[in-house]
This record gives sequence, structure tokens and C-alpha cells, in this order.
Amino acid sequence: MLNKSYFEDLMYGRAASCFWDPVLCALSRGYGIAIRMRRALYSLRFYQSKELSLPVISVGNITLGGTGKTPTVIGIGTLLLQKGKRPAVISRGYGRTSEGDALVVSDGRTVLVDAQTGGDEPVLIGSKLRGAPVVVGKSKYHAALNAVHLFDPDVLILDDGYQHIRLKRTLDIVLVDAENPFGNGRLFPAGILREPVSALSRAHAVLITKGERTEDVERLKKIIAQLTKARIFSSQFLPIDVIDCCSGERQPLSFLQGARVLMLAGIARPASLAALLKSLDASVVAESIYPDHYVYEKSDLAVCYKKAIAENADIIITTEKDAVRLKPLKPQGVYALSIELSVHEREEWNAFILAHV
Repeated sequence: MLNKSYFEDLMYGRAASCFWDPVLCALSRGYGIAIRMRRALYSLRFYQSKELSLPVISVGNITLGGTGKTPTVIGIGTLLLQKGKRPAVISRGYGRTSEGDALVVSDGRTVLVDAQTGGDEPVLIGSKLRGAPVVVGKSKYHAALNAVHLFDPDVLILDDGYQHIRLKRTLDIVLVDAENPFGNGRLFPAGILREPVSALSRAHAVLITKGERTEDVERLKKIIAQLTKARIFSSQFLPIDVIDCCSGERQPLSFLQGARVLMLAGIARPASLAALLKSLDASVVAESIYPDHYVYEKSDLAVCYKKAIAENADIIITTEKDAVRLKPLKPQGVYALSIELSVHEREEWNAFILAHV
């Protein structure tokens, strides 16, 4: 049976098809033409980019999800708050059921909607970035105007904004996954590229994520340096603790040491969670993998519990993004691994960000 997960496997190179591969390549060529035409229309001023009267920091990528935009937005927002700034976060809120160009997910104090209404990533950002309002909208420009009107921020953080040409940015940061930088080099839907790799030339900074292996990072820096004059930084996501998805109670990372774990994930690149669990000496004895942004139902949890019992798993571990989608189901015995961004060149990174606000 064909489903979203199957096509994701094709795009990420986890599967192959003699029939679908040529079809996806043909669609990819059409997608590439559409990208070039759109940019040409802006270059020829058929469409105008809008400029706001405050700094706009964009965190984006040129591939499909899984590079770590959400923890990066949270990390930048935390830095700005620590320096006395008043940031607001703008996002589309992918996968949300609400409609319209402006929905306040968080007023900076309280998360006002659930993940299904506001999107899992904006809800997660709102829950972790206290002090920064989060506004979502199909048009990031209109959402930004709404945020400025309601909250009077002095800087905006644009989540997934690299392709949003309509709104001018002060700083364009592009994330590149060290584990899978550009996939098979093909544009969507034949591959994971949203734009050709040459699009990195527009960036002001490139942040390599998941850069635990120094030799891989240095090799990737050399490749990126040939594509852009942007500043290049590297980073990794560090596990902080483990959170009970029901009670919110936190456990130290030692909670996972030697544990038999069932990994539950509905994210673009579940292998990244598996790698983190392995680094913490947890043994992943079973997996329940779903498509990115998957909306869980009670039946999914039932299957997960059954598999955990069959494999004699001690605990069920998921991501924080999954946890906000699981929360309405009150998932007993499910824990989320909490992570944060750690930039290797921390002082240089902080100074670079603050110089643009």
C-alpha cells in the first residue's frame, strides 16, 4: 500500500522503485523550473519583497525537514532573551488544522493552543522559549505584521524562512545536516533538496548540525566554502534530560543507561534519535516509526505498548516534538529526550547573531 511514509523512504534513499524513481525525477525537473521562475519574477520586480522596521533572523534549510531548525530557533531565542531583547517567533505551523494568516500560539507566557491547532513545532517552541511570543500563519509576512502589532518585539525569528522571499531578512541562517547534507543531490520529490545546493550562495551563515564527528564536519566545511561566502559554524544537539510525557517530571540521563528502549518517532530523520540513545548507552530493542508530523491516535499507542511488552522493553522514548502531539492521549510510560543546541564556536556564534540585532 502506497502512503506518505513510502514516498519519504524513496526521497531519503531508504527505498527504490523501478516505476516511481523515473516519475519522481520528471516531477523534480518541473519543480526546479517552478523555483527558477518564482525567483525570476522577484528579481524582475513582478513581485516585491516586503521589509519590516526591525531585524529579522531567518533559520532555514535547503533540504526537507530534519536538520534541527526547532532547537536552533530556541537556542537563538534564548540568547536574545538573555541579552535583554524582545524576540518573537514566526512560523507557518506545518500540519496544523487551523486556518488563516495569523494565530497566536504563545503570548510569551502561556501556550494557548494544542499541537494539532497550532502545529507541533510552534507549540514546542512556545513551551520552551518563555518570554517570546509565537505566531503562525500561512503567510509569514502577515503573521509577522500581526506579531509586531500585538507584542511590539524588537527582533523577529523566522522559522523555516529561507524560501520565504516575500519577507526581507537581516540575517539568513541555513542549516546543513552533517549526517546527510544534500541527500542524493536531487530536487524534491526525487530527493530531499528544496533548492539546488547553489542556493547556499544567498546565506549569511551556514550552521552544520549533528556535527559530532570532527572529520565529517571539516570535510563538509570545505565543500560548503566552495558554494558560499557565508560564515560557517558547526554544532551538535546535546541531550539534557528525560521528561515524562504525562507528568512533566524530569529524570537525569542516567535513567537511560543500560535500559532496553522502544523508540517511538514521527520525525523526518528518526536515525538521529537512535544515535543519541546509543550515545547514552541505551539499547534500542524495538522501533515504532511514523511519518514526520504524524498525528497519533490511541490505536498507535496500543500497538506501541504491545510491541514494547513483546520485546521486553523497559521504557518508551520519543522526541520532544512527538511529545507535544502525544500529549492529548496522556501516554503513560512514555518519555521524551530533551535536547539543546550546542554550537562549537559558541563565542563567535553569539557575537555574530548579536551583531545583526
